[in-house]
Amino acid sequence: MSAYRRAANELSVADLTEHYTRGLDDFRASFVPKIKARLAHLTSGAWDLEDYEAYAAGSDVDFMAHVVEAAATREGVTLYPGDWYGFLVGSTHEDRIRWATDAAGSLACLCVPSVRNGHVSEAMVAMLESAPACLLNINLFPTLAPEERKDVATALLPVLERSIVSVSFSRGFGLTASQLGVAFVHKDHPYRARFRRQWEWLTYFHNAIAARAFLAMDLDAVAAVDEARRQWAASWLEERGLPVVKSGSYYVKSFRVEGEAPSYLAPLTRDGLVRLCLKPDLV
Repeated sequence: MSAYRRAANELSVADLTEHYTRGLDDFRASFVPKIKARLAHLTSGAWDLEDYEAYAAGSDVDFMAHVVEAAATREGVTLYPGDWYGFLVGSTHEDRIRWATDAAGSLACLCVPSVRNGHVSEAMVAMLESAPACLLNINLFPTLAPEERKDVATALLPVLERSIVSVSFSRGFGLTASQLGVAFVHKDHPYRARFRRQWEWLTYFHNAIAARAFLAMDLDAVAAVDEARRQWAASWLEERGLPVVKSGSYYVKSFRVEGEAPSYLAPLTRDGLVRLCLKPDLV
């Protein structure tokens, strides 16, 4: 909350009237270097985004919906089975979007980690590697433990240059009350030449309040909260006799029950998978 207050309190009349000129310069000169450094830190140095251009939109959903819609009209889009439904509903070309583990010849989309089960599996990485271009939604990534984040980032290195890395500043990055979408694209990515005009246009309308709030956040304090939430989630599961899986996001836990699921788990069960979306009760 303090970061939001600081961002709003520091606004001036000039900030409001010059948002599409000086504001864009501030975005590139102040915000982009910090989020690149943040991603380098979160990946333990595995990702170097020096050669990546940054673009923005009102939210990550806006940006990803634009990319999926555009790709669906030509090469088609592949979603990993069971991953984020939002990749599909943002497009008017649902017939050109399929759920499959082989993405040859299409745009492969994946949340990192998956919002369905909180993990990034070898099968998911293999799906990305089969595609000529990828769209990675980096949302819950900060909620993985440090060593696992590094392992996931390393596993994704082979597809990073062919990927649009869409950073969601909601749950994983702590800006839930105001959305901000930022995407990093390698300077030589073919999509950059294809969509550059549209992406620069979207960037003019980035959420400057959210960007300023991120600049004002104490990132070490955020990391400490994530660690406390990991512990809270593990205790919550253990107290209820549920499987305590240390890997994956603390935010999403899923498992299969041997035999018939108890009635109290029925509302959480779909296709044999029990899925929990945990919101740690921390002040």
